[in-house]
Amino acid sequence: MEDIMTALAQYGPLGLWTASLLWMNWQGNKERKQAEKEAREALHYHREQIVMKLIDQEHMLQKALEKIDSGLQQMREKYAEDRLLRMRDK
Repeated sequence: MEDIMTALAQYGPLGLWTASLLWMNWQGNKERKQAEKEAREALHYHREQIVMKLIDQEHMLQKALEKIDSGLQQMREKYAEDRLLRMRDK
């Protein structure tokens, strides 16, 4: 990049103006690439966090469903016993 700037400086004000435009463009591209890299890294981090939280939620939902199923099974057994007792009493 410095070689190009030196060569353009030989053309006087127009060369310096062109060199400044090239320099600003190069700096802008450099900053844009850095910002894109940081954004990609942040996105990757947040995606990982979301996936981890979704996995945790899935495990908690599975546990909750198992507890609900076991509770329903216990209630069914209790009601079946109660019906048998009522039928025996009649």
